[in-house]
Amino acid sequence: MPKKNIYDPGDPGFTLAGSPFYLMAHADHKYHEDMDQVLVRRGMSKPIYRILTVLREHEPASIGTIATVALIKRPTVSRIVDRMLAQGLVTAQAGEDARITEVSLSAAGKAKLQELTPIVNRQFVRATQGISDAELKTLVRTLQQIGDNLSKSPIE
Repeated sequence: MPKKNIYDPGDPGFTLAGSPFYLMAHADHKYHEDMDQVLVRRGMSKPIYRILTVLREHEPASIGTIATVALIKRPTVSRIVDRMLAQGLVTAQAGEDARITEVSLSAAGKAKLQELTPIVNRQFVRATQGISDAELKTLVRTLQQIGDNLSKSPIE
């Protein structure tokens, strides 16, 4: 059995304040809570913004790809994409397989993303203040490893 430590919930010295997963959830919640306020003031929802950013990197993308990358359930992505189509933020067309819809950013979607990116950047700068590039690189690498570990077989 591996040795326990204060980061392990099974250790008697464990506290939420020292739990990496609690701290990740807390930081993520705080970051997105602030982002919600900023985006709403600009007529944008966080899920729509997230899909815009996914499409910036993966375009065109199927609803399934968007759902996977955006960490949003497929039926929810379909409804959001319908709203985005109505707002003129994206375009959609049938892919090679007619059952798959390929979604792309429209000119309006690209413009909205360009408008919001400096605002989101300010939140990133605020969140990472006092953290060096080397520390961020280590954090990203660590989170990638945790994600990879958790992508393996579940515990039960």
